[in-house]
Amino acid sequence: MGDMMACWSDPPLFDINDTEIWKFAGTLNYLKEAYGSVHRYISIVLCVLGLLANSVHIWVLTRPQMRDSAVHAVLTCIAMADMGTMISYSIYIIRYEFFLDVEGYPYGWSMFLKLHAVMSIALHATSLYLVVLMAYIRYMAIKARYTKWMMPKLACVMSAIVAVVIFLLCIPTYLLHQAIEVAVYDENGEQRETSKYAIRFSQAFLDNHCALLKMNLWLTGIVLKAVPCFLLLGFTFALLKKLRENTKKRSALLHISEDKRSDRITYMLLLMVAVFLTTELPQGIFAVCNAVFTSHFHGLVYMCIADILDLLSLINCYVGFIVFVTTGSKYRETLMTLVPFLKSRCTSNQTQLTYKKGTTHKSKSDMIDFHRQEEHV
Repeated sequence: MGDMMACWSDPPLFDINDTEIWKFAGTLNYLKEAYGSVHRYISIVLCVLGLLANSVHIWVLTRPQMRDSAVHAVLTCIAMADMGTMISYSIYIIRYEFFLDVEGYPYGWSMFLKLHAVMSIALHATSLYLVVLMAYIRYMAIKARYTKWMMPKLACVMSAIVAVVIFLLCIPTYLLHQAIEVAVYDENGEQRETSKYAIRFSQAFLDNHCALLKMNLWLTGIVLKAVPCFLLLGFTFALLKKLRENTKKRSALLHISEDKRSDRITYMLLLMVAVFLTTELPQGIFAVCNAVFTSHFHGLVYMCIADILDLLSLINCYVGFIVFVTTGSKYRETLMTLVPFLKSRCTSNQTQLTYKKGTTHKSKSDMIDFHRQEEHV
């Protein structure tokens, strides 16, 4: 909290003379210490399992039968960003939690810590904006059956553009941190020749009552958190409205009662959006509070729940894989064909399904084909 004292001109968030405020701060600090004792173990397990899950996720999505979907192309990019997040975080946990050095670190490891601060924000923001892109692609696919947004190549190009823009926006975060050489003393109190470094906020960002620091916090909280969350909310309502309209048109055209078959791709996307909003919107609000009430909120609240926010970010890295495994039948079928001992079972099921389809009445087959065209991305 020492660096934040330079932001003393902030509007007060708490009455520091109120005993209830200090009880609240004490509770948050207790929560920090209680969870902090197990955070590194939970995080490393999540990272290892997450890397495995996302590797399988990319493997499935890049199969020939899955490549013709723009949504799948964006999902692949999201999984790659999530893997980058978990690789960076696992290195951070191992080096700075399991092998903590209170005196400081070599210059190389200090620079990694600086890069990790940028990578964790940039990669996670990239994932969030790619979910927005995926929602937009799905909305355009429902709005118009044939649209250029359904092309996987265009989806990959747009994903790359999103990633480049996000990383450019994170340059201020990189400049915010700097490696400071710290003195190291031996048991006799004499200074050692070996140099070690610690990461601190750059003085330029702390000058003028933290003007640049606040600008960066606003950038992180608004542009990289709040804006994509509100975009997701907008596309969520638009998707639900369009899906409802399509269901009514389908029912009227087929002269049957309202169809109970859901648009699986859209609902899988909506489930992903719900999870992202639940975990990301609070972080955006916290970042904005950091910008407005920097000295009070950062030290008394944000630093106490930082590990929990990191946990939510790691959980988000599982969303795509879990949602598609649990709700995507085509995804599960493709996954089973990639597992040797399930191949024979999958082939048998496909044979039975083909036989049943061949004996089905023609009008019913036409109806199924119509549904598939509506659901295809």
